[in-house]
Amino acid sequence: MRRLVLMRHAKTEATNPQGDKARRLTSRGVQDSQEAGVELASLGVDYALVSTAIRTRETFAATGLDVPAEFQDALYYHGTETMLARIGETGDEVQCLLVIAHAPTIPSLTAELAYASDRNAADEAQCWYPTAAFSTFEFEGTWADLAEGDFATVRLASIRRPR
Repeated sequence: MRRLVLMRHAKTEATNPQGDKARRLTSRGVQDSQEAGVELASLGVDYALVSTAIRTRETFAATGLDVPAEFQDALYYHGTETMLARIGETGDEVQCLLVIAHAPTIPSLTAELAYASDRNAADEAQCWYPTAAFSTFEFEGTWADLAEGDFATVRLASIRRPR
């Protein structure tokens, strides 16, 4: 059984003079990330894909997870198809993958994956997916199977929203 965790970055400053990609976490964002990190560690995360934006890098760092991470521009610029493609490139040795990126892609992919097992949760994810929220999915098969759209065994295990 593999586990996929989709997380939206934590709370950030509203603007940054250097642009959107340079926005930093607020103190609340750091705290929310630290709290999420405790739960993420208990899930057995063993690899992470993280957008290259400052706020996603800071979210990952604040979780305190001591796992290898790959930072990808594609997780900042592109949508669910690209995210699924990047997930599909993950090695089969990875059992629990964490992806930290942005709205609307994280809530949209959460809804897409959740739809078969929990339609109400899928609808809710599209409407309300706050910063530092994360969804956990379990499935049989490979990461490549998931990227190819084989969602037959995908089950939404939980959606965690900060306080």
